[in-house]
Amino acid sequence: MKSISENPDFNNTETGEFPCISCHTNCCKEYVIFVNAHDVYRLATGLRLAPENFLEIYGAKDYSLGINVKEGLIDLALKQNNGTCEFLEEHKDFFRCTVNEIKPGVCKSYPFEMKNGKLIQMTSMMCPVNWNIAEFEKMMISHLKKDESEWKFYDELVKEWNTKHWGKSLSVFLKFMLDKVKSSLAS
Repeated sequence: MKSISENPDFNNTETGEFPCISCHTNCCKEYVIFVNAHDVYRLATGLRLAPENFLEIYGAKDYSLGINVKEGLIDLALKQNNGTCEFLEEHKDFFRCTVNEIKPGVCKSYPFEMKNGKLIQMTSMMCPVNWNIAEFEKMMISHLKKDESEWKFYDELVKEWNTKHWGKSLSVFLKFMLDKVKSSLAS
């Protein structure tokens, strides 16, 4: 399958170019990138790093789905470096993702998301161009469904943790999480 940028049908409706070409990566500079278990697993194995090296903890946004660890009720996100995603690197006059092949699902699908099985464009987006939604959906529907499934897996994993293991340290949770993902991928 061609990547999005290689598909000539997937372009800016105004200029005809791939939308991210003219992007200033504001989404990578302005948003906190929250991650799920599969995102952490892909980054940890792909970079051969312990999750603690690239993760940051935040106070849980949704208390019913926050991870209850000794450090508090938290959510996981990518670390930031000078207010931008840690994996964003400057090249002369532009920025690009250094983990593009293994970047989190939310990054791959931005500025779209699945809601109730339907593709929708986010209302507050930072893209400088208009996207061809029909082409995006053709290219990304399987990814978006996979991403939605991974978040459901993560939500169930957090519920299991909070029911059976809450109050243990973040490092114990991360091992629990990675083991669960590895086990799910093996089956």
